[in-house]
Amino acid sequence: MPWRRFRKKVERPIDVSKSIEESLDDAADGESEEDAAELAELDDATIAEAATGEPNEDRAPTELGDKLRGVLESAAERGGEARRERRPRSAPRGIALDRSSGAARSDDAHAAPESYPELGVDLSVEAARGLRLKNPVMTASGTFGQGVEYAELIDVSRLGAIVNKGTTPAARPGNPQYRIAETPSGILNSIGLENPGALEVARKYGKAWAELGVAVIVNVAGYSVDDYVYVVHEMTGTPGVVAYEINVSCPNVKGGMLFGCDPDLAAEVTSAVKAETDLPVIVKLTPNAPDVVAVARACEQAGADALTAINTVLGMRIDTRRRRPILGTGSGGLSGPAIRPIAVHVTYQVAQAVAIPIIGAGGITNAQDALEFLMAGASSVQVGTATFADPLAPLKVIEGLAAYVKEHGLASIRDVIGVALPAPED
Repeated sequence: MPWRRFRKKVERPIDVSKSIEESLDDAADGESEEDAAELAELDDATIAEAATGEPNEDRAPTELGDKLRGVLESAAERGGEARRERRPRSAPRGIALDRSSGAARSDDAHAAPESYPELGVDLSVEAARGLRLKNPVMTASGTFGQGVEYAELIDVSRLGAIVNKGTTPAARPGNPQYRIAETPSGILNSIGLENPGALEVARKYGKAWAELGVAVIVNVAGYSVDDYVYVVHEMTGTPGVVAYEINVSCPNVKGGMLFGCDPDLAAEVTSAVKAETDLPVIVKLTPNAPDVVAVARACEQAGADALTAINTVLGMRIDTRRRRPILGTGSGGLSGPAIRPIAVHVTYQVAQAVAIPIIGAGGITNAQDALEFLMAGASSVQVGTATFADPLAPLKVIEGLAAYVKEHGLASIRDVIGVALPAPED
C-alpha cells in the first residue's frame, strides 16, 4: 500500500435536519474527496488527471512527484541488466502499463523473467474448448479490476488469463453503500456490477489489454438475453480478448429468477451468446441454484465450451447496533476461503456430469487449494478474493503448482486433473 501521510482528524458537524445515515454518508463523501486528492498527489497528478486518465502536459511536476520518480529510477538502476528494458507509455496515466516494474517472483520482486520458477515446467491446460492456456491460473472477475491496475504491481503476463470486471450493456453506478463487509475467512460484497458499459470498456481497455501479454476473458452480465448478446457484439474484435465468461447470476427481468437457477433460462442465454461469437463461451455457475448439475448439463447441451464453478454464495450480516443489514442491498455474495469446500464439492459433482472443461473458483489462496480443484475435476482455476490481501497470490499459486509437478516427477500438471474422481464404471 502506498505511504500515506498522517491526516489530521476533521470533526464534521452533524446536520440535525438529516438522519444519522445521511450525515454519515456526507462525512464519507468528504473523506473520499480527501483520499482522491492524496492518492492523486502520490501519482503526481491532479484530481482531474486521475479521474480522466489524461495527463496535462502543460502542468509543471510537483515536488513530491519529482521525489517519487527519483526513487523509482534509482530502484530501476539497481536492478541492472536483470530487469527488462522499460518501454515508453502508450496509454494515458492510470492505464499505461510497464510490465518491467511488476514483481516477477513472490520472493524476489526484481527477478529476471528467465528465472521464473514455472519455466521449463509443463503447466499448459485446456481451459475451454478451443482455449489453451500456458498455465491453469486465472484471476476471478470483480477482484482484478480490468487487469491494468494490477499490472503496475505484478507481471500479469505470467498468468494463464485474466477475467475482467463484469461488463454490462450500459454503464452502471453500482449498488448503494455499504458494498463490502468482512466475515470470518471471507468477505461479503454487493458491488452491483459497477462498470462503464461494454462500448467504453472496449474503447478504453482494448489497447492496454493487447499490451499485457496475457489472455483476457470478458465477464458478461445482463438482465435479459438481449443484454448478454449486446455486450458480446460490442466487444467483438477487442484486442486481447480470447473468450467470454457468462455471469448467469443476474435475475431474469420478466420472472425475477436468476438465469443460473433455471436450466432452461441458462441454456437460452448460452445458445444466444454462442450464436453471436466464434470465441469460446464459458458459463459461470451459481451455487444458489436448486440443482447446479442440471444447469451445468443444460449449458453444455446449449453449446457452452466450459463452466466456471462457482460464483459467490448468498449471505448477509446484520449490524446489531443499527439493527439492520450492513450491506446497502441487504444480502450479498460471500467469497473467500469460507466457500472453498462448497466450490470443491460443486466442481466434483459437475465434473462427473459433463465432458467440457471446468474452471474451479472459490476461496483459492495457495497451490494446495488449487490442487484440490484440479483433482476434483477442474482443468484450471481462478484466484479472486486472495488478491485483495496479497496481489502476488496468483503468481504464488503458479509457482506452487510448478514445484508440485517437479517434486512428484509428473510430466505435466494435467496428470492431476480429475484424479480424485470416482473410477469410471465398466
